[in-house]
Amino acid sequence: MDKLKFLNEQMKILQIPYAFMEWTDKVPTTYWIGEYSESPTGTEDGAEESTFILTGTTRSSWLDLEETKEKIKNHFPSVGGLRAKTNSGSIAVFYLSSIPVPTDVADLKRIQINLEIKEWKGIE
Repeated sequence: MDKLKFLNEQMKILQIPYAFMEWTDKVPTTYWIGEYSESPTGTEDGAEESTFILTGTTRSSWLDLEETKEKIKNHFPSVGGLRAKTNSGSIAVFYLSSIPVPTDVADLKRIQINLEIKEWKGIE
């Protein structure tokens, strides 16, 4: 739960129109949906890893998606990441990659951004 709260806060700070799993409000020209995939944990130190997938969709230009991608890439550096304390420990989020996603709709553009999340319980 900490990761979802943390990423929601970061999207607000970045002023990115964002929702988790589905957009339920009036659909803006450009918006972002988040979801995650957890990796198996094989450690005894309480560390957890997951990939957070942000999918941006627009009916505007590719430039809108690319500018937001750069904002996200700078906010969550690949080296060092963005680190913070959470209610149950610590979190670090790193930019991993991005890829354009085909839509088969002429004026609809989409991009996927992958973020790596590392969480530690009880560690500050």
